Amino acid sequence: MSKSFLLLLLLTLTVSAQQLQFQSRPDLVPTPWNITFTNTSSSSTSGEGFIFMAPLGPAPAPTGLMIFDNDGNLVYLKNSDVFLNLNGSNSAVFDFRPQRWISSDDGNGKSVNDTFLTLWAGTVNPHGFGKGRVFLLDHGYEVVKNFTAVNGSDFHEFHINSDGTAVTTIYNLVEGIDTTSISPLGQQDSFVWDACAQELYIASGNPTNNFLFCALSPVSPRSTGPISVSDSFTTPATPPTDSNNGWDYVHFNSAEKDAAGNYLISARHTHSVYYVDGSTSQIIWALGASTIQIDPSRPSVPSSHPSNFTGDGNDFSWQHDARWVGERGLSGDDIRSANSGNASGTLGGKRRLTIYDNGSSGLPSSRTESRGLLIELDFSQSPWTASILTSYHSPGGETTLLSTSQGNLQFLSDHPELNSDNVFMSYGGLPVFAEYTREGDTVRVVHYGTSGVQGYRIFRAIWDGTPVSRPDVAVDADVGMVFVSWNGATRVVKWRLTQGSDSFSLGNTTDVDKQGFETAIAIDTTPEVLQVSALDKDGNVLAKSNVVSVQDGSIVAEGQDGVKASSNTDA
Repeated sequence: MSKSFLLLLLLTLTVSAQQLQFQSRPDLVPTPWNITFTNTSSSSTSGEGFIFMAPLGPAPAPTGLMIFDNDGNLVYLKNSDVFLNLNGSNSAVFDFRPQRWISSDDGNGKSVNDTFLTLWAGTVNPHGFGKGRVFLLDHGYEVVKNFTAVNGSDFHEFHINSDGTAVTTIYNLVEGIDTTSISPLGQQDSFVWDACAQELYIASGNPTNNFLFCALSPVSPRSTGPISVSDSFTTPATPPTDSNNGWDYVHFNSAEKDAAGNYLISARHTHSVYYVDGSTSQIIWALGASTIQIDPSRPSVPSSHPSNFTGDGNDFSWQHDARWVGERGLSGDDIRSANSGNASGTLGGKRRLTIYDNGSSGLPSSRTESRGLLIELDFSQSPWTASILTSYHSPGGETTLLSTSQGNLQFLSDHPELNSDNVFMSYGGLPVFAEYTREGDTVRVVHYGTSGVQGYRIFRAIWDGTPVSRPDVAVDADVGMVFVSWNGATRVVKWRLTQGSDSFSLGNTTDVDKQGFETAIAIDTTPEVLQVSALDKDGNVLAKSNVVSVQDGSIVAEGQDGVKASSNTDA
C-alpha cells in the first residue's frame, strides 16, 4: 500500500446511484453501487453468494462492514466504530470476509468446523501499514474471538490456513541499518521497517512457534532475515534517522500456507513473491524481479534473491494478494511432488498462482492499467519457467484503471459452493470491482461509493447470517405503510404482517415477498397494533418484530410473541 492510500489521491468517479437511507434503520447508510457494465451472454453470469467489503473514505462517505447481494442490495452493515471502540483509539477496519476455521480446539475444549466473518481493526500509520486486532464473528454477528499478534497484527493479512492455524503480517522498526548505498538520504545508522509473517493459534491468538519469517532481522534462529535492503524498488523519502521517518523497504501484503506446510509471501516493494519453507523459514525460491533499477540514470543491481524462473510470469510490479489456485483438497505429498518437478504427479510438475498486479505505486509508471494475473510455474523443466496464462484487465472496455494501492483477485472455482468458474477482482485503491470469465471476458463492472472511497479487498462468498436481534420496523400511518428490515439476515424470503387490537389478538395475516434490504408493506390503520414476522423459503417463522402501535410506531410489547422482554440489540 502506498502513501497515496492515506492522502486519498484517487480517481474521481461520478456515481449515479444515491446513498440510501432506510426508514426502519436510518442509522445504516450503505455505499452506493453503479453497475456500469453487464455481459448479457447466458454463459457469462455473475456467481452466487454475497459481496463482502469494508469501504474506506473521507466523511461523509459511508464506511464500515458491508454485505451486499448480487444486485447491490444491502444485506448487512456494521459501523466501524463498534470495533474501533473495542480496540481503543483506532482508525479503520480492513479485510472483511468469511473464512472457514477447522480445528480440534476452539479454545474451550471443543472442535470447530464452521465459517466465521473475519476482520482487522486498528490504527494505520503514514507508511501504509498498521497495528491492531483481529476479530472473528459468528453467524449471529457476535464477536467470538478478539486478539492480536506479538507487536500487533498488521491489516494486510489474516489468513486462516487449512490446518486450523492462521498467518498474519507484522511490522517492526529496526535500528542500525546502513542505507548509505541506497539513496543520498541514506544513513549509516538508519531506522528501517521490517516486515514479518507470523503463524498463530486462532484459539488463543498466541504464536505457534512453528513459523516466523522476517525480511530483515534474524529474530530467531529459524528466521534469518534474508531480504537485503538493496532489493527494494523504493528509497527513503526522508533521512531515516528516527522512528517517525523509518523506511518501509519491503512491505509484505499477503501470506498463505499450502498443504506442504510452506508459505507464499508477497513483498510489494521488492516486486517479488517468495516461497518460504514452513519449517526452517528459509526462502526456497523467488518469483519476480532479478535486478533492481530505481533511477534510469544509474545501473541496475542484482537482487539478493533473483527470480528462480524464466518467462513473462516475472513481469509484475507493486503487486498484492499472491494466492495458490487449483489446489483445494490436495495433499502435502501432491504439492511436494509438483515442487520436485514430477511430471507424472497429480499436478504434472506444475503449480498455478494468481497475483493482483498493481503496476504502479503512484510514481511514474509505464503501465496504464492494473491487472490480475494467472501464472503457471513449471518445475518439470530446467530452468523452471513462469508463464502468464491469463491477464484480467480492461473491464467493460475501461483501459485506465491504474490502482496504485491495495486490490485482490479471487478464483471462484476454488470455492465450489459458489458454482462458478468466474474470477472476481477488486481494484483496491480505486472504488471498482469486476467479475470476469475464467478466460478473461468481462462479466460485470461495479463502481461504488463516491470520490475518495476505496476498498482494500472485496470478496464474493456464501454466507448464512442468523442475527440475534429481531427485525426492525418503522410505521408511517400517514401513508399507511410499515417498513421492515432485519440487518444481516440471509434466509428471509417473505414477511408476514399481522394486526390486531392488542398484542394478544394479532390476526389479519398478509404475506409479501422480501424486497431488498427494506420492504414496505401496506397496512390497515384501523387496528391498534401490528407485528411483522420473517419467513424462510419453507414458510417457517425465523423471528418476529416487536409489537408496535399502528399510529406512531411505539413499542407496545417486546419479544417474539408479545411477551415483555429486554430491548432489541443490533447484530
